[in-house]
Parts: sequence; structure tokens; C-alpha cells
Amino acid sequence: MKRDQRQKSAPDKQNTTGWLTTFNDLVTLLMVFFVLMFSMSTIDAEKMADFQYALQSGLGILEEGIRVGVQIKEEQPIVDMSHIKTQAEGGIKTTDVKAMQRELAKALESLDSGINIDVIFTEQGARLGFDNAVLFELGQAVINPQGYPFLNELAAVMKKMSYPIRIEGHTDNVPIHTWQFPSNWELSTARAVNVVKYFSETCGIDPRRLSAVGYGESKPLVANDSPQNRAKNRRVEIVLIKEDMR
Repeated sequence: MKRDQRQKSAPDKQNTTGWLTTFNDLVTLLMVFFVLMFSMSTIDAEKMADFQYALQSGLGILEEGIRVGVQIKEEQPIVDMSHIKTQAEGGIKTTDVKAMQRELAKALESLDSGINIDVIFTEQGARLGFDNAVLFELGQAVINPQGYPFLNELAAVMKKMSYPIRIEGHTDNVPIHTWQFPSNWELSTARAVNVVKYFSETCGIDPRRLSAVGYGESKPLVANDSPQNRAKNRRVEIVLIKEDMR
């Protein structure tokens, strides 16, 4: 009986080294933190920007704060192509590029959105280019509400002319792979289609004049070798097609 009492009254042995596990975890986390801070302080800024954009494109994350300048770029010099002849119904006729230039220049005078627009004339007609960030966030094809006034002004210009309108979507070479856009082809095409639908359904442009095409990354303006150049290649272009090029 006394033996049982002595056994019950004896203090239990406790593990006094358990705190070491928590302490070791804390030291490990601190080491990882300082290594990460050191690596971030020495990483190349351009490579970090590339990584950030690649991650945003892959996940479809929105990028905020992108805006364009507040002046309309003057009309670009064009090559005199009046000597070029094209085949049209009824025989050969001379392409009157200068007439199209004058008509478009007069129509663009009404624009006051403050968005930079590049106007280039080619054998096909007039090509209007502007920063893609005016209408779309990174990795997205839904038109920004801030872009509606700009599209409304462009639509008013388009209504003053009778040329067929082709909307072209372009991306840079950073791949995108989301459930909605498996590749840049789908993304560029969706953007072009959404602009066409807005012109037709909201702005009242005759849908028979409209078409949409997506080129993905296949037609870059410049080399995709920097964040700035990739931003130039992400664009939507509006092509006014000459009557004889239908």
C-alpha cells in the first residue's frame, strides 16, 4: 500500500526540450527571409519586370495604372502610291490614296479624347493604331469602361466614311494559358471581336462593314526584347479598307 502511494506521489518526468523545435523553425524562417531580401536587392530590374508581366499574363491578373499620353499624334507622312494600279471590277483603275488621306484627316479633327493615334496609309488603306491599354487590361478581353468614350469618338469618325472596317488584335510574345484564353490567338481574336460588337451593337455602325481578326504575336511592330517593346506590340488596330481592296 505504501509502495503505491510513493509511486503516485512521485513527480512525472516532463520533456523540457520541446521549445527547441519552435526555436529551430524560427531561425530557419529568419534565414529564408534574409536570403530572399538579399536576392531581391541584387536582382536585375528589367528581369523582375519581365517576370512580373509573365506572371500576370499567365494568371490573367489585372494591371492597374496604365494610361496613355494626352495628345493626338499628327498624321504620319505617307508614300505617294497614286501610281499603283489594282485589279477591280470593270478593269484596271488608279488607286486614289490621297483622297482617302484628306477624308480621314478631316474626320479625325473631331477627336478630342487626348489619345495618341498613329495613322499609316498602306496599299490596303488606312491603319489606325493606339495603345492597347486604352481598352484592355493585361490578359483580359473585356473593354475597360474608360475606353468607351474613345470608341464612341472613333465610331463617329467611322460613320462619316463608307470604307469597310477591319479590327485587328495583336499581342506580344509572352504566352498566356488560362481557361478562357489557351493562347495569344484566342486573346487577340476576342479583343477584336469585342470592339466589333461594340461598334455594331452600341455605336450603330452597319455590321456589314465590320470584320475582326486576331494575329496573336505573329505580327509584332518591334522586337519583343524589353517590357517597353512588348507594350508596343500589344495593340488593337483599326483598318479602313479602300473600296477597290475589298
